[in-house]
Amino acid sequence: MRHLNLGPDLSLPLTEVIGQCVAILGIRGSGKSNTAGVIFEELLAARYPLSIVDIDGEYFGLKEKYEVLVVGAGENVDIELDVDAAPGVAELSLREGVPVILDVSDMLAEERELFVLEYLTRIWSLAGKIRKPYMIGIEECHEFIPQGVRTDLKEVIARIALRGRKRGLGAVIISQRSAKVEKDVLTQAGMLFLHRVVHEVDMRVYSELLPWPKAEVKEQVTGLGVGECIYLSGQSIRKVKIRPRKTFHGGFTPSFKPVETPKLRQVRGEILAAIHKFKEEKDGAGDGELQLKLEKLEAELALKEARIRDLERRLRERHTPLPPPAPPAPEPPLEDPVPPAFDLPPEVLRKVERLLRRLGRLPIHERRLVAFLASREPRSYTTAELAAWADCAEATLLAEPPTELVEMGLLSCERLARGITYRAQLKAFVNRAFSGFLPELGPEGCHQLVCYLRGRLCQLSALERDFSRIA
Repeated sequence: MRHLNLGPDLSLPLTEVIGQCVAILGIRGSGKSNTAGVIFEELLAARYPLSIVDIDGEYFGLKEKYEVLVVGAGENVDIELDVDAAPGVAELSLREGVPVILDVSDMLAEERELFVLEYLTRIWSLAGKIRKPYMIGIEECHEFIPQGVRTDLKEVIARIALRGRKRGLGAVIISQRSAKVEKDVLTQAGMLFLHRVVHEVDMRVYSELLPWPKAEVKEQVTGLGVGECIYLSGQSIRKVKIRPRKTFHGGFTPSFKPVETPKLRQVRGEILAAIHKFKEEKDGAGDGELQLKLEKLEAELALKEARIRDLERRLRERHTPLPPPAPPAPEPPLEDPVPPAFDLPPEVLRKVERLLRRLGRLPIHERRLVAFLASREPRSYTTAELAAWADCAEATLLAEPPTELVEMGLLSCERLARGITYRAQLKAFVNRAFSGFLPELGPEGCHQLVCYLRGRLCQLSALERDFSRIA
C-alpha cells in the first residue's frame, strides 16, 4: 500500500486521504505552507491528480520534480487563461489526471473569484459522473470561504469539502487566520494540521477543535516550533514534525543570500496543444456570445432611455420644472498625490501593480502603517506613535507586527531606548526589488520610480478613508 511520508514520525496510507477534507492552519512563518507543499509533493509522487488554487504564485516550484500545468495569470504560468477557458481545463485535469496549479496571483478579486468558481463548479459536476480520486488545494482559503459571508464560490467549496467524498473529491484548505474560515468546514475536517497561532480568536478556534482544556491548548500551541504541528485525525492526536519540502518553495522569505529558481519540468506538448486548441475554439465561439450580450444590453438601454423620455414628458405636461442638478461634491485631495509615471516602462508599472495587489491583501492596520511611513520617509516612529497615527491599538501592532513588510524590505524595524520603531526605506527596496531595471532607468528614472511608488503607497491610506466614509 502506498504511503504519504510527511515526516519522520508521520506516514499516512494513501487510502486514508481519498475524499478527506484536510485543514492546515497556522500563522505566517509557522510552517503551514511547507506542510501543504509536502502533502502536494507526496500526492504527486503517488500520481494522485489534483488542482491547487494558488493566490500568491508560490507553488510553481513543484515543477522542479513533477509534471504540473500552471495556468491563470501570473509570472510563472505555462499558459495565460481567462475565465472562459476555466471549465475546459478543469475537465482536462479531471478526465486525464493532469495536475494543475491555478495561479490567480495577478487577477483582480472579482476576476479571481469568478475564475475559481467556474473551475471548481465544473470539477464538482463532472466528478459526479467520473467518480475517481481527486484532490483540490486552496491557499488562503479564508478569502474564498469566509465566516459569516455567503457567496456562490463559498457554497461550491463547502460542498466539495463536506460532501465530496462520495464523488472521490477531497480538499486541502490552508489559512493563517483560523477564525476567519467558515466554521462548518473546519469542524467537519477529517484531518487537521494545527501549527502555531498567537491571536486569541484563533486560539479559541483551536480550543473548539482539540479535545483538551483551554489552558492546555494554549500551552501546547504556543510551544510549537517552526514546522511542528498538532496532527489530529479521528482518535489520533499528537505533536509531529513535518519534513522540509523537496521542491523549490516560491513563497520563500527574502534574505541576503542569492536564490536561484531551479530548472522546472516542462509540460508535455500534447497537453499544451490541447489547451491552445481549446482556447482558439472558445475565442471563435466567444465572438457570437459577445454579440448576443451586446444586443441584449443595447435593447435594455433603449428601454431605459424610452422610460426616461416618458417621465420627462409627464413632468413637462404637469409644468413641474426639473430642479437643476446639484454640482458634484469635490473629491478630497490626496495628502500625497501620485506623481506622473510618463517615463517608466510598462514592465516596471506592472511590477508595481503586482506589489500593490499583494499589499492590498494585508490587514488594514498594516496598509495604514506602510502608507503613513512612506509619506514621511525617512522619519522613524515608535509603536505608540504609529498606533495614534494609524488609528489602531498599540497592542495590535505588538501582537500583529508588520513582519511581511519588514521581510519585503519596505520597512525597517529597530529596538531603541524609546521602544520599537519603524520607518520606510523605499529607495533601498527599489534598488533590490527592481535591480534588473535600474541600468536602463538610470539615476533620474530610479528617483522617479521611488516617488511614484511613494505616491501609490500613500493612496492605500486615502482609499481606506474613502471606504470608511462610504461605510
